[in-house]
Amino acid sequence: MATDLTNFNLGRDGTRNVCIGKRGYQLYAKPDPDRPLPPGKSWVTYEWPCQLVLKSGHHVSLSDPATLRAVLATTARKRATGVYDGVRTTLYEGTITFAQLHKVNPGMRIGFRSKPTGKYASWKVSWRLWIGRDQLVRRAWSAWHDPNDSLDKSAGEKPYYAFEEDLRLSDWGMKADIQPPPADETVASEELDD
Repeated sequence: MATDLTNFNLGRDGTRNVCIGKRGYQLYAKPDPDRPLPPGKSWVTYEWPCQLVLKSGHHVSLSDPATLRAVLATTARKRATGVYDGVRTTLYEGTITFAQLHKVNPGMRIGFRSKPTGKYASWKVSWRLWIGRDQLVRRAWSAWHDPNDSLDKSAGEKPYYAFEEDLRLSDWGMKADIQPPPADETVASEELDD
């Protein structure tokens, strides 16, 4: 498996990660003063197995069959709707609690470090999935609150962060040619830790 993912929500300039087999590459678009790279290097390599992670928001994993089944089990409304990526879709929508998501994904965390248990168990994720006749998700929307459980939270800050995310998926089945970055532009993460 190989992936080439850019997340514009992380870091000052977003992050790009390429993974091929068991080797990952992370692009450092701008130098990090706390972890400078050697001259001419802009990619850091890591050893990790590639996984395709498709998420609607932080908590609804579209690439995990158990999570997707749990989400669809909470469908409150279902109706025929528009065309996405050239495919007529059916819209499924509902809400699922953090406790229900945590049951199928025990490693789930919310906020900065909290388990979605206790007072957070009943917090909900509202979701919508547009699924084609081929059973592939074409669009995914979710909205939720994550607790502000930061240790340095000031007294005037809200107790939660509000999120809304709208993801579009297209070109299912398209062949992709993902190549590693040039070897002379990479440095192994172990070399940086020495």
